[in-house]
Amino acid sequence: MRTKTFNNRKIRFPILWSLVFSFLLPGCSDSKKQDPSIIIQWECNRAASIIIPKELLAGIPNDSIKQLLYVQLLNTNAPILGEYVIADDAVTFQPLIAFTRGLKYEVRLAGKLLVEVEIPMDSQNKAPEVISIYPTGDTLPLNVLKMYIAFSKPMQEGYALENIVVIKNGKDTIPSIFLDLQPELWNKERTVLTLWLDPGRIKQDLQPNKKMGLPLQQNASYQIIIEQDWRDTEGDSLAYIYRKEFIVGSRDNISPDVERWMIHIPKAGSNQPLKMDLQEPLDYSLLKNAIRIVDSKGNILNGTIETEEKETILHFTPSVAWSSGEYIIEIESRLEDLAGNNLNRLFDKDLTKKTNTVQKDIYKRVFNIQ
Repeated sequence: MRTKTFNNRKIRFPILWSLVFSFLLPGCSDSKKQDPSIIIQWECNRAASIIIPKELLAGIPNDSIKQLLYVQLLNTNAPILGEYVIADDAVTFQPLIAFTRGLKYEVRLAGKLLVEVEIPMDSQNKAPEVISIYPTGDTLPLNVLKMYIAFSKPMQEGYALENIVVIKNGKDTIPSIFLDLQPELWNKERTVLTLWLDPGRIKQDLQPNKKMGLPLQQNASYQIIIEQDWRDTEGDSLAYIYRKEFIVGSRDNISPDVERWMIHIPKAGSNQPLKMDLQEPLDYSLLKNAIRIVDSKGNILNGTIETEEKETILHFTPSVAWSSGEYIIEIESRLEDLAGNNLNRLFDKDLTKKTNTVQKDIYKRVFNIQ
């Protein structure tokens, strides 16, 4: 079987035939000449590197290749960061971040275009989707502080505000509602993006508020549009455009009160969820991270937390069946409502003024299962 070695690694062309893509050199007129080939190397379904045959490099000495050879995204002037490994008959370029499916890249030598490389799409790969935008309610407070966009797959970073459009009253496109944060605020899996409305415009005593006013207007209707061009980490665009509509209500200047929560207690021996009626919508992310269930011995129960009814209902489902006894719902004081008011203080509050309210790190609700 014919083999060819690049960087001390044998690549069997019959096996990798689907990974080899041939490109004509610019200006090449000899149709009988063997077209040079660029090989795309794949790791875990990602384009991890490309192999550039030496015959493309016109006899450039090895000690000059790293200074003259570079790879860049098509129609840009910024070389991609990565490592060049030089072997006898080829150069392997491994980008710091894997190539993106569906995009074209240029291989250049001393500024001259050698060849274009297009990273193919995965025809069997399911396109990413927007699962939801939180808060999910159709009426939000005037001083809403944060929003979350949840995706079905890990997404590319750095393109959020390019792919989010906000329209007011069905006609006016509103710029600069969300802070342009760099880096963007993604969860570890890159499936949930946190968007902040400008706190400086929400807090009434700050200069941005006095100059520009609140980001949103009371009684106005808004539509958030997530453009289909947004790509996941494998280069696939969103399956469709996503839209969320909401109306802006009055300002929320009251902190959440855990004593008002209605607790629906499951039966011993069952895996029924513990249901908490929160009496108002609360911050989606903090609901999943600032609440835990503890048994009478102080052990934290394993289980899953889910929200319902526009983040006004919280369900905790234990990993094992409930036992009879006393339990405690521990709620960290950082838990917030949609306006950023936490259990201890309001988001928009004059901190120079003293308060007689008792503040805690952890708030507790006790319940018994029989």
